[in-house]
Amino acid sequence: MASFAPRLEGACHCGAVQMSIPADAAGLIACHCDDCQKLHGNFFAMLAVDHANILWSGSAERQRYGSSPGIVRSFCPQCGSRIAKEPQASPKALLSAGLFPRDVPRRLIHHVHADAKPDWYPLPPLFDA
Repeated sequence: MASFAPRLEGACHCGAVQMSIPADAAGLIACHCDDCQKLHGNFFAMLAVDHANILWSGSAERQRYGSSPGIVRSFCPQCGSRIAKEPQASPKALLSAGLFPRDVPRRLIHHVHADAKPDWYPLPPLFDA
């Protein structure tokens, strides 16, 4: 008999792009790079997940574009929700944490590009992985 591991279900604002990831996916990562700040108005909180472990569904396909060398980003073509940041040299996709329920069982474990953070907010605290 097959055993199904628990999964976290996420969706864009309008629900047209949906995704499902293993519940034991890596913790939250915060990116403070200039691109993430311009696209999100703040740092970008994301869940790092192996591409192979993401199940995509919904009525719309993600729209993808190269935002900087080696980085592809995706968004919903209907509501514009930012879906993912995908470093091309990595096996992981970085999914927007805001697409998942507020009670996602993960905590912030790593900062990326913290040196690019603006002065108007302190770095959020990190938790053990």
